[in-house]
Amino acid sequence: MPERYHVDSLAVEVHSDRWSLGAAAARCAAEAIGHAVAESGAAAVIFASAVSQNEFLETLRTLPGIDWTRITVFHLDEYLGIGRDHPASFRRYLAEHLVDHVPARQFHELRGDATDPEAECVRYERLLREANPALVALGIGENGHLAFIDPAECDFDDSRDVRVVDLDETCRRQQVHDGAFESLAAVPSRALSLTIPVFLRTPRVVACVPGFTKKESVKTALEGPVVESCPASVLRRHSGANLFLDADSAALLTRVRRQKT
Repeated sequence: MPERYHVDSLAVEVHSDRWSLGAAAARCAAEAIGHAVAESGAAAVIFASAVSQNEFLETLRTLPGIDWTRITVFHLDEYLGIGRDHPASFRRYLAEHLVDHVPARQFHELRGDATDPEAECVRYERLLREANPALVALGIGENGHLAFIDPAECDFDDSRDVRVVDLDETCRRQQVHDGAFESLAAVPSRALSLTIPVFLRTPRVVACVPGFTKKESVKTALEGPVVESCPASVLRRHSGANLFLDADSAALLTRVRRQKT
């Protein structure tokens, strides 16, 4: 059985492995999606695009009972200057891991290769506001980021919903660790990203964070203060958020270590 507890308003589950984590998160997301569709007739959902989401998305797309024809799909972020056909493109990832497998109503792509990045941010922000998403699926970065909001870019009261951001070295190294790029030099230094207020006002959050490379950022987010130097810590203020961990990502948590002794 998974370990379950709360940190402030955030519900935390610690599972034995990443497949158990992904399956539990998918069931949680499916329930939230079903509730939103039953209430409004349709729903918009924002998805993360990273290897940490593989098991979650593979399970979610096979679960019965989700009427994907009523679901509009958004994503969190995209590298600046990268087209959809690039192997590391996040919109390509989401298509390959979800959208190509389900009859989604619509997939709104954040175009990192737009000729006017600022105008693209405005366009995507307008679409998000019109859609009023019911759920966002997130990961947590090795530096504690949410989407591509790294610590230096973080503003819990950001006035923008989507903006151009600079990626710090830890974030860029993570992209190499995840296999998206062969070297740090190949990783773009800027990206388009949704911001923290979008996540805070979305009614439900499902965060999937497997793997030992995330253990330090998870500990900081859950056991440190809620501060912009660790963007993920803000999830503790969200009463509709669920964080799913595995044994590796939870390895440094005081509560989990105490349970093992």
